[in-house]
Amino acid sequence: MEIRAARESELEQVVELNCMAFNPNQHERYWQYVRGDSSYRLSQTRVVVVNDRVVSTLRVWERRIRIGASLVTMGGIGGVCTHSKYRGVGYASALMRQTIDYLQTTSCDLGVLFTIIPETFYHRFGWISFPLNGFQIKSNHTTSSEGQSVLQVRVFNVETDLDAVASIHDLANSQQSGTVSRTRAYWDMEPSRIRGILPTVVTHQRGDILGYLNYEIDEKCAEVLEVGYIPDNIKVLDTLVSHLLQVSKTEGVDEITGVFNPQHPFVERLIARCNTELTHTTDTAMMLYAVTLPVLLRRLVVGWESQIAASEQTFPSLAVKFPTVNNQQAVLRYDGNGTIQITNDASNAVDLDFNEEDFWQLLFGEIGWNQVNLDTAVSDEISEFLRVLFPKRDVIFWYPDRY
Repeated sequence: MEIRAARESELEQVVELNCMAFNPNQHERYWQYVRGDSSYRLSQTRVVVVNDRVVSTLRVWERRIRIGASLVTMGGIGGVCTHSKYRGVGYASALMRQTIDYLQTTSCDLGVLFTIIPETFYHRFGWISFPLNGFQIKSNHTTSSEGQSVLQVRVFNVETDLDAVASIHDLANSQQSGTVSRTRAYWDMEPSRIRGILPTVVTHQRGDILGYLNYEIDEKCAEVLEVGYIPDNIKVLDTLVSHLLQVSKTEGVDEITGVFNPQHPFVERLIARCNTELTHTTDTAMMLYAVTLPVLLRRLVVGWESQIAASEQTFPSLAVKFPTVNNQQAVLRYDGNGTIQITNDASNAVDLDFNEEDFWQLLFGEIGWNQVNLDTAVSDEISEFLRVLFPKRDVIFWYPDRY
């Protein structure tokens, strides 16, 4: 058994293995994941080879993701599969373990995957589920046709609209925890197009694009994949809501769903227009792994120091030890004068005793410090310090960015 990067001559086997495992009619799709991705390198395709045959494989997608307002490098794990004749031997398990070593060599701070199999398989290797909030709304056609707007909606045109849409995405998500940073190359590459990253419609006024909506209608369900708009422009949101409800009425849609925060302004306006109740949903497919915990936390230090400065509060020098995550330890030291360091020195550090699930939700902002369930209490002074560092935030990973 060899576990390594794929060779050029083995890519056809990798594509065939993906077809066997996921969809036999998507040969061209899986080739485009390689040929159509300008960021692709052979080393990102990891393989297990037995007797010159690829028996197990996965793909690493290197991206940048926001934790709070900070950007970190993530290695997205996708396409994990094993040939049907070789399953149950442990090849995929060995491949997953070796891939963490690979992520360390590429300076990835964070591992992210979206599982379509039971999460217990990845839990064995230290991956932790990160629940994403979502919603379901019953479409009420008796009220959905109300409301008019001076703005117009039209079908997205990739030739004329992409520059404006990409700019709006950046503007809307620059401070949005959980979102992926999309370069222009990312928008243009074939894998993004295959996964439906391009919006369905745009809203505009006198030719100026002000927002966009990405949705799909499958029989009686409309799924909202992404909303983008110039911040604080309520008219744009109302126009996009009106469009979605009108399309839903025409198509006979009974239910509108989405995997993003139910408190999002778009969803709030949708509920008001439908005059119906919202059902909260939870998507547990997203899983995280700290490739190198101290390095990951150091990426966040500048943002944390800015939050301390903005709070206009003073704190004494202190040290807190984070919970052990993926068998790694890190200590935050504050010097009392605006500077934070992440070290391995745990002397005089106060233990923060809470579980790994809370750690990830706290880091991204899905919960604030006040919501953490501590096994051991800490002083009021430290609690106030950590409240400044870890506020509650909205967390969104837009569905089209999955791989």
